[in-house]
Amino acid sequence: MQKVKIVDTGVISRNHNPGYEYFFACHSHLAQLSNNELLCTFQSGQALYSTDSVMKQARSTDGGKTWNSEGLIYDPVNDKRPYSYHAPVLCRVSNNSLVITAQRWDRSDPNHPVFNEETAGILPAETIFFQSTDNGANWSGPQVLNVPEGMIITPSCPIVVLRNGQWLQCFDQWHDYNDPGPYRARTVGLFSIDEGKNWGNPVIFGDGEDVGKGHWHGRVIQSLEGGLFTMFWTANSASGNNLSLHRSIGSPDGYQWSDPEPTNILGQTNWSVDLGDGKMVVIYTARESSPPGFFTALSLDGGKSWDLKNQDLVWDATGRDKIGVDISDAYPRNHDTISFGAPTATLLADGDIFTTFWCTEVSVTQIRYARLRVV
Repeated sequence: MQKVKIVDTGVISRNHNPGYEYFFACHSHLAQLSNNELLCTFQSGQALYSTDSVMKQARSTDGGKTWNSEGLIYDPVNDKRPYSYHAPVLCRVSNNSLVITAQRWDRSDPNHPVFNEETAGILPAETIFFQSTDNGANWSGPQVLNVPEGMIITPSCPIVVLRNGQWLQCFDQWHDYNDPGPYRARTVGLFSIDEGKNWGNPVIFGDGEDVGKGHWHGRVIQSLEGGLFTMFWTANSASGNNLSLHRSIGSPDGYQWSDPEPTNILGQTNWSVDLGDGKMVVIYTARESSPPGFFTALSLDGGKSWDLKNQDLVWDATGRDKIGVDISDAYPRNHDTISFGAPTATLLADGDIFTTFWCTEVSVTQIRYARLRVV
C-alpha cells in the first residue's frame, strides 16, 4: 500500500528579530528553476491585510534545505498611490522566464477595512502582473491587467500554460464592498494568447448557487495528460457550514468544466499534484479536524477519493490555530484571527513534492516547507 511520507521540513522565511520588529509572512508560492534551485515568493507585512504589505522572495540553491532572503520583489516607494500588495502567485512559464500575478489595494484611507462586515463585500483590487527573464534576479512591472468591467476578482492560483500555448489565469470572484446582495462564489478564468499582454474570453466555473453551495479558492493544475483539475473549498450557502472539498475537471483548453462533485476530504484551502495514471497527492488545510493543521493524502482514482486512513499530518495546529482574541465566527471577520493556511505543492524533477505554507509558531507567523515522497 503506497502512502505519502514526509522526508524533510524546515523554514523558508520568518522573523529572526521579534524583539525589535514584527512582520507577518503568508501566501507563499514556489517554482523549481533547476534541479537544486528553488524560488519562493510570499507576502510580508504587519498583518494579513495590513497597509504595509509587500511582496518578497527567497531562494534555495540546495534543493530547499537552506534559504536566502532576497528582499523585495517590488518597492512600493515607486508608486504614486499608497498601495498594499497581497498574495503573489508565481509561475515558471519557460526556461528562465517567470511570471507573478498579485493583487493590490489603494490604501489612501489606511483605516478603511478591506472587507465590509455587513455585506461581505470587498474593496476593488487591481490585478497586477510582473515578469522576469532571469529567474527572478530582476522583475519588470507592475502591469495592470484589464479585467472584465464590473468584475471584482483576485488571483486564485498561478498562470497555467496550456498545451495550445495560451495562458490561463483563474480568479476568485467577489462582490462590491457596498453590495447588499448575497455573495455568489465562483471562479473566473481569463485567457491570454500573447503571453500576458492582453486578457479576455472569460469562462466561469465552480458556480454552485443553483444547488446552494459556494465554491472558493480552486487551485487549478494541469494534469500530465494535459487536462485541468481543481478542488474547491466548499460551504453551504445558507448556513455557511463547511462541506467536503469538491472536485472539478476541465478540458485541456480550459473552456469546459464539470460540475463540482464532493470528495471525502473535509478541508479548506488545498493544492494537488498529478503523478499520472490517476495517482495524485494533495496537501490541505483542516481547521475543523482534531488535530487541526495541514494534512497530505494520496488518491489512486484521479482525486475522486483519498486515502485518509493513511494520510499524514504535515503541521499540527493544536493550540496555535488562531491569533488575537475571539471575535465573530461570521465571514469575513473570522479571517482576522486565522494563523495558518494556503498550502501549495510543486512536483520536483526528482519526483518528490515540495510544499509550502504559512503558519504561526511561538507568535511568529512564517513560511515553512515540507518535502513529501510517495513510498
